[in-house]
Amino acid sequence: MTHVWTAIKKVPFFRGLRDTEIMHVIKIAHSRRYKKNEMIFRKEDLGNSFFIVKEGKVKIFTSLGGDKKKTFAFLNRGDFFGEMSLLGGRVRSASAQAAEDTELYAISKRNFAKLIIKNPDFTLKLLHTLADRLTKADNEIASMLFHNILGRLAEGILELAKTKHSTPGRVAIDQSELAQYLGTTRVPVCRAINVLKREGTIDYRRGELIILNLARLKSMAGTIR
Repeated sequence: MTHVWTAIKKVPFFRGLRDTEIMHVIKIAHSRRYKKNEMIFRKEDLGNSFFIVKEGKVKIFTSLGGDKKKTFAFLNRGDFFGEMSLLGGRVRSASAQAAEDTELYAISKRNFAKLIIKNPDFTLKLLHTLADRLTKADNEIASMLFHNILGRLAEGILELAKTKHSTPGRVAIDQSELAQYLGTTRVPVCRAINVLKREGTIDYRRGELIILNLARLKSMAGTIR
């Protein structure tokens, strides 16, 4: 029970709930386990559950035609996903896959609706979270339209470095996954990485990006104010 309580409390929009409400969430959440690379759901599947990551890592992505994919996010313990199709979309707008052995808490569509109706604070926090995700999506679209691959790579590294996907100054990700995160292919990403390596902005060793010059990276990404 303690582990469930801790995981639920880590979800941002659950933090304002009273203890009795947290207990209600625990009662309606069911544990599900997935092996590495196992699909949790696919784009266009009917949405019937909301998920909280208890342990492991989940990749949210979509296919762009052929073998090309776009990775939207890597989610870790305490993160959540699957809410969009439960809010009127009906079908999943992206696919979810276990990036490593993963355990999730699942809340059914019916119980998720009850949470929204009975808890105004929960609903408000949910809207804030959705707004943040839409802002991130808008920024990514602008980046793809106006930035070259070096600027997009710099932005991607900085974004990944903010998450629990990384340790300070390091981002654990292979080049294929990074290409999917940027919505491109491996070849231009490999070339861009080599450019940043040669100028001393980053290093890349065995699937791990190491930030050597944070100021330069921010400048390339256009984030210095």
